[in-house]
Amino acid sequence: MFFTMNKEEILDFFKDTYYQVKSFSQNDIIALEGDECVAIGIVLSGSIDIKRMLSNKVIQMTSFGPGHLFGEVIIFSDVNKYPATVISSSKSEILFISRENFKQFTYTHPDFLEMFLRDLSNKILTLNKSIERLSYNSIRQKISNYILDEYNKQDSHLININMTKQKLAETLGIPRPSLSRELINMKDIGIIDYYKDTIKILDLDQLLKILDE
Repeated sequence: MFFTMNKEEILDFFKDTYYQVKSFSQNDIIALEGDECVAIGIVLSGSIDIKRMLSNKVIQMTSFGPGHLFGEVIIFSDVNKYPATVISSSKSEILFISRENFKQFTYTHPDFLEMFLRDLSNKILTLNKSIERLSYNSIRQKISNYILDEYNKQDSHLININMTKQKLAETLGIPRPSLSRELINMKDIGIIDYYKDTIKILDLDQLLKILDE
């Protein structure tokens, strides 16, 4: 939402309201699943991960970098509890604004309200995509769904993977060894090629067919 602004510009943007800025080290827990959400966060620097901690695995829901908001969906809901754990994936700084101060700010800044609602809508669409990906049964379907999503976003047959293999595995809700094994299988039969942090689509039609299996 504030992707084009640096830290100082974001702080200046909210100069008319009260906020707090907190610093976190890598792997610090910002909020635990089930904690009450009492403020909206804005990432000023660094990055955060949103993860579900299940009994036998960790699912990476999404990652946010500078300029991203989090907690805004939860804080205005009837059950304002974090549905997932928020972790600082690097050294980071977060600006926190309480619900009441945030509401008051939107009243006096109508342009910001429009930006906020647009950002909220985009996040709901992203969440729906995450749920869709996790609904697939096979590992190959989950990987294919991810590749096709990135193909549409990046508008290229050469996909840049902007995360580690471990984080990608968590995003797909599968074990990391299973991810590596299936990528090799898909490469061997000519569906994709890959090298380090890139995947090249060789057979787009086959990727689409995999989702219908």
